[in-house]
Amino acid sequence: MNIFKFEKQKFISKLHNENFGKQSLRKIERNSIFFSKLELTSILNLYSKQVSKGSWKDYALDSQIDNAIFSVYKHSQDKPIYQIIKNSQKGFRNRPSFYIKKDNVVISKSNDLLMILYNFEKKLCIKKLKIN
Repeated sequence: MNIFKFEKQKFISKLHNENFGKQSLRKIERNSIFFSKLELTSILNLYSKQVSKGSWKDYALDSQIDNAIFSVYKHSQDKPIYQIIKNSQKGFRNRPSFYIKKDNVVISKSNDLLMILYNFEKKLCIKKLKIN
């Protein structure tokens, strides 16, 4: 039979440290920009279409103070092919701007994510005709 002896002071200090960690995480979350559920759903719909075509293989999400970034990769170890970026300046969080970058070049930019994704999807579907 094992008898456990709890030391009250260590247990209370451990609880205090856990609560402190949660408070600091809340501060980080409040200062960072994230994609909303609707935005992320529309991005993942485009991503799933491109994965089914075989042109995209992997993605990554990143959240920073002024940006939320969805990066798309052809191979896991390469640099991203495209980056879908939500940019919102401090104090203007209700009016974010969205843009798509390819190799540090902005392809399209707008305040409406769905419009960018629609244009982006059209660009991916354009095929060159071969005339014999």
